[in-house]
Amino acid sequence: MKNYSFLKTVAALTIATSSLVTARTASAAPVSQAVAPSGAPYSLLSRDNTVLVLVDHQVGLFTGVRDIDVGQLKHNVVALAKAAKTLGIPVIMTATVPDGMWGPTIPELTAALPGVPVISRTSINAWDDPTVRAAIEKTGRKQILIAGVSLEVCATFPALSLKAAGYDPRVVLDASGTFSDAKRTVGLQRLAGVGIPVTDYATAGVEMLHGNDDPKAAQVYADLDMPFANLVWQFKNTPSK
Repeated sequence: MKNYSFLKTVAALTIATSSLVTARTASAAPVSQAVAPSGAPYSLLSRDNTVLVLVDHQVGLFTGVRDIDVGQLKHNVVALAKAAKTLGIPVIMTATVPDGMWGPTIPELTAALPGVPVISRTSINAWDDPTVRAAIEKTGRKQILIAGVSLEVCATFPALSLKAAGYDPRVVLDASGTFSDAKRTVGLQRLAGVGIPVTDYATAGVEMLHGNDDPKAAQVYADLDMPFANLVWQFKNTPSK
């Protein structure tokens, strides 16, 4: 009889503990299952809902980039900016104290975006700057394509904040750069940990283009300047003997 009473007590405690755990899990579920406003965090980019945010592509910071060839980084971010302009995607450029220690935005990028101002700020996280935030909010768009130097700070910090604010951010890996392989790894793991997708500049461009029958397709491909595509184009247009 004593054993039976003991077993009943253990069973009751087990049921109570299980119920408590279930209740706690249920209350925490909405946080872990949070998704973008569209309900599909990995939906394809839409040119009608995308904003390109370029953070701190500054001369001084470029000198420290070690995870990607600097010439390739420059090519990629400029190509992405040109494609976005062709597609009518709003572009927001910002720099950390450009008249100070990090220097101005690389001239190739400002030349590719005439009329687009570089928003000067002192905040490390671009989203914390009221002017940058207002510029993003003014577009009314929710898919935010971000590239920055450095990857783990200038691109990742605003991406994290934007996701928390209900946006659907993506980071363009090869239009961003950082100062060591360790920093690259840290940035990528942090983005993956909260479900922020990473893409590359050319994929982002053709994703926003959507169709090769688009009247802007030829110009977008020219803007993206993919070496293999240029080779195919040259081969196609070589006069046959």
